Amino acid sequence: MPLPDEAWRTAPVACSLAGDGVRERAAAWHELVAGAARAGIDAGVRLTLPVERVGRVAELAAAEQRCCPFFGFRLRLDGPRLHLEVRAPAEGRGLLGELFGGGERSTG
Repeated sequence: MPLPDEAWRTAPVACSLAGDGVRERAAAWHELVAGAARAGIDAGVRLTLPVERVGRVAELAAAEQRCCPFFGFRLRLDGPRLHLEVRAPAEGRGLLGELFGGGERSTG
């Protein structure tokens, strides 16, 4: 059984958005994470961004979690930097890569 903060591991890989909603959400993520440094982590990617983006990142991550519960998000503040970790089960890694860029290193 997954830990309480890892419900993404067993969530169905499905998105409740359709059509323009999907395109608009992807565009919002692409704009928000533009220029981020990326590093592979277990089951996902860590993006490092300017801390000034924390409000928008948190807002968009919360919206994403509602339509795509198979994504797991963690935000960590580190001085002038924001580290956004995004994880997905193996079946959702393609979408993770499309939205957040490369960096996946593990299937676990």
